[in-house]
Order: sequence, then C-alpha cells, then structure tokens
Amino acid sequence: MINKPLPQPLNIAPGQTAILTVPTENLTLIGLQFVLTGTTFDKTKIDTIKVKVGSRVLWDLTYAQIQAINNYKNAADNTRYLFLDFAERDQAVFPIKEVGGLDLYALLKTGIVTVELKINGTAVAPKIDVVGWYEQAQGNPIVLKYVPFTAAFNSSGKFTLPLQFKGAILKRLYVFYSGTGWTGTTNGNVSRMECKKNSMLCHDEFCQDNRFIQNHFKKVPQPGLYVVDFIVDNNHDAQVTTARQINGGAYVYDAFEINVFLTDPTGASLTMIAEVLDAAENL
Repeated sequence: MINKPLPQPLNIAPGQTAILTVPTENLTLIGLQFVLTGTTFDKTKIDTIKVKVGSRVLWDLTYAQIQAINNYKNAADNTRYLFLDFAERDQAVFPIKEVGGLDLYALLKTGIVTVELKINGTAVAPKIDVVGWYEQAQGNPIVLKYVPFTAAFNSSGKFTLPLQFKGAILKRLYVFYSGTGWTGTTNGNVSRMECKKNSMLCHDEFCQDNRFIQNHFKKVPQPGLYVVDFIVDNNHDAQVTTARQINGGAYVYDAFEINVFLTDPTGASLTMIAEVLDAAENL
C-alpha cells in the first residue's frame, strides 16, 4: 500500500466541524488514518463522521457506531487514532478486497471526496493530522457506504424492518438496539433476525448462535448490537445482490423481508446501518 500525509482539515476547533478535502489523484483511497492530539482530544471527542463525494453522503455515523463497527471487525483500537477503512481487510483476494475504495478519478464526475468530523465542545486545543492509504487506480466507481435507517417498536414480538437497498450489494446489516442487552449465555432484546430475498431465506439465527459463528471467524460481537454478516467467513461471493436482470435486459429490485424478533415488552428503538457497495449517486 501507498501511504502519504494529507493536508490538515480546516476548521479544527471545539464544537466545530473539521473538514478534510482529499486531493484528487490517479489512485484509489482505501483508508484514512486520523492522528488526534491536543491538550484534551482523542477519538472519543468526535461526535459524528460523514464521508462525502460532492454532495452525496457515503457514510453518516456517530462515533459510537463507527467504534462498534470497527471493534466488531476486530480492528486496532487506540484513542489517539481514528481509522476509516474503505477496503475489506480480511479478504484474501486482490483486487477484490479493495472494491469499495474510493477511486478518486472515477468519482470526479460526482465530486471531490471530503470528510467531516464534528468535534465535541469539551475538546481542548484539538489537532488533527491525516495519513491517506492508497492502492493503484481501479477505474471503479463503486464505493463502500454505511446507510442508516431507523425504526421504533413499543412491544415485544416479530416486526418487519423498513429497509430498501435499491440495487446496492449488501455486505452486512448492523442493528443497534435499546432494551435488554445480551450476555454470554442469553440473547439480547434483538433475540433473532430473519432475512428473506424473493421469499427465500438467506439468514435466520438467534443472537447466541450468531455470536458464536462470529467469534469462530474472529469477529468481536458488541453490546447492544446484532450483526447480520453475510460475509462473516470473508467470502466475497456471499455478498447479497439486491437487483436482478430480467428478460429484455432490464433490471428490477429484489424483494426483501427482514424481520426482527424483540423480547423486551417495552420494545426498542433501532438504528439499522446497511454496509453496502454501491454507485456514489444511488442509495
């Protein structure tokens, strides 16, 4: 991999949104390493993270969400560093592992890549340096996105989630929930997830069983989080397409039914984050 320092973000101050503009060159950006220093400043004092191409938002995450996602993937954890990974680190096949990286020239028709970091007002004299990690240009306009959805339910039971994927390729679905958390021997409030594509079952596991499989493949289950991981074994062929070609060559969206089973009678507030590969202009 190629790595190089990038210009410092603008507007670095407590309570403000720091903006990094990634220089456009004939390379694919596969990661950004933010080095955080200052009197009182580390990654816990970043409230939200947005990755954009032009006006299109690719990532829209809170710090807690991105931390849970990185920890689930068993990434390095140091409060001085915030790492945004656009590749699939544990995929062994090149160049497939880097699909999702931001091919800067291929994306120019949509816009320039920027990252917005909302700095918490409690930070003191924050400083941010950035290192970009690159591979050779792919000529590929497909990017990695984290797309949020929300829902709330006020009782226990089985509920269908309001999700639409619009032809994106689905890698993982993160379901952050409130209510009873899981333990080593019990299910959490999201006790089970069931996913159907065109009426065919493609995922159906209880929380405990799901976490065992994730541990087996060196993932790290996180509190208050159920992950539907279609590539838990790092096999890219298990990614789920969400559109298909019919007679005549036209594409139609596949029909999905994604059901959540809640056990806490007080219900739950849910934030679902779809990790997808998609065109920058689509979902």
